[in-house]
Amino acid sequence: MSVLIPFSSYAQNLVEIQRAREVTNITQNGEPIRKMYDVRLKTGNIEMVSDSAWQFLDRNELRAYGNIEIETPDEIIWSDTLYYYTDQELSLLRGRVIIEQDSTTLFGEKVDYNFFTKVAFFEDGIRLEDEGGTLIAKKGTYYQNQDSAIFKGNVQLADTAQYAEGDSLFINRKSEYLELFSNIFVADSSNNGLLTGDYLQADSTGRRFVDGNSYFRKISADTTDTTHINSDELLLIEQDSVDLVRSYGNVRVWSSDFSSISDTLLYDSSTEIFELISNPIAWHNNIQLNGPYISVQMDSNEVRQLKTYHNTITVQEDSTTGRLHQIKGDTLIADFEEGDISRLKIYPNSQVLYHTTNEQGQPDGAVEYTSPQTVMYFRNGELQRVVAGKNDGYFFEEFSGLAERRLEGFKWNPELRPSRPDTIAEPRFPPVPTERPFTLPMRYLEHLLQNVPDN
Repeated sequence: MSVLIPFSSYAQNLVEIQRAREVTNITQNGEPIRKMYDVRLKTGNIEMVSDSAWQFLDRNELRAYGNIEIETPDEIIWSDTLYYYTDQELSLLRGRVIIEQDSTTLFGEKVDYNFFTKVAFFEDGIRLEDEGGTLIAKKGTYYQNQDSAIFKGNVQLADTAQYAEGDSLFINRKSEYLELFSNIFVADSSNNGLLTGDYLQADSTGRRFVDGNSYFRKISADTTDTTHINSDELLLIEQDSVDLVRSYGNVRVWSSDFSSISDTLLYDSSTEIFELISNPIAWHNNIQLNGPYISVQMDSNEVRQLKTYHNTITVQEDSTTGRLHQIKGDTLIADFEEGDISRLKIYPNSQVLYHTTNEQGQPDGAVEYTSPQTVMYFRNGELQRVVAGKNDGYFFEEFSGLAERRLEGFKWNPELRPSRPDTIAEPRFPPVPTERPFTLPMRYLEHLLQNVPDN
C-alpha cells in the first residue's frame, strides 16, 4: 500500500512511497529524516527506485544511494547517488550517470539536471551516443527541448565516415547544424577530405565554412594526387558527388601538377575548373602565368588548359639554358597533353620574346615581335612551330645582356610558388574510445537486455 508524505508543511510536492523493504524515522542534528531501503518512490511524474533513500522531512530534499533508476515521460536516468531538490526540480547526479532520451544516450560522472527545463550540465566529462555516432568532451550542457548542446574542452565527434575535433562546440542535432571553435580538425574518409582552421560552421546541406587559417586537403579518387588549399576563409559545399570550393584571402594551392596564389579561388568538381580571381599567379612545370583572371581546366588530376584574359603575361623557363621566354597578350590559351604544353594561342595584340639555341643547345640569340595573333606548337614541351599573323619584330644576335631582356610587365616570381606542405595535419587527441567511460550499472544492463537485446 502506497503512502503519500509531504516534504514539509509548506511543500507543494508530495512523495509517494510505492514500495519499501524498511522505513526508519530518525532525528539527526535536530532534523527529522526518514530512511528507506530497497525503495520505489514517486513524486509528480517522476518515479525512482534505489537501494536506499533519505527524505528530509522539513525541507524539499531527497537523497538516494545505490543502483538508482529514475523514469519520467521524457527520459530514463541511472546514477550511483542523487540529491534531488523538489522545489527547484533540480537533481545532482553523481557516480555512474546515464541519461537516455529518445535515441540519445549521455554518460557522465558529475551531472546537474533540471527536470523542468530539461537541461543537463556535465561538469566532469560527457559522452553522447546516438545513431549518428559518438561525441565526447571534458564538459557539456545538453538542452533536451531544443535538441541542442554546448561542449567544451577536447571536443571529439566520430562516426563511420567522419571525425572532427576542436576546443568547443555548439550543435543543434535536429537541424544538423554545428559550430566548432578553435584548433578544428575534420577528416572525411568517404570523400578523402581534410579540413583545419580556427572556426567551422556546418549544416545538413553539406555546407562547411571555415574562418581563419583554413586548410583543405583533397585526395583524388584514385589516390594518385593530392590537392592542398590554404586561405583565410573557405566555403565547401558537398552535394551528391559534386564539390564546390570557394576560398578567399591569401589563397595558396599546391598539387603535383599545378600550383597557384590568388585572392579568390572558385572550384567546381563537376567541371574540374579552378577559377583564380584578383592578382592570381599560376604555375605548371616551368611555366608561370600572370593575369587578373586565370582559369585552369583539370582532367583526371592533370592540367589540360590554362586561360587568362586582359593584359596577361606568361613566362617559361627554358629547361636547357634557364633563359626566360616571355609571351604577352590580351587573351592567352595554353593546352597541355600528358603534362607538357602542346599549344599556346595569344590574341589579340600578342607580343613574344623567345630565346633560341644552336645545334649544341647553347644560347644563340632571340626573336622578339608583335602580332595580332600568335599560335605556338610544342612537342614534349619543346617549341616546334610558330604561326603568327602580320608581325613586326626582329632577331637579336647573341650578346652578354640578352638573357636579361624583359618585355614590359614582365613577372617571374618562383619564390612565391607554393610548395608541398612539409607536415600533414593530424588529430591532437587519441581516437574516440569505443568503450563507455565506466562499468555500466546493473539496472542499465537489465534495461538493455529488455529493450535492446542485440546491444
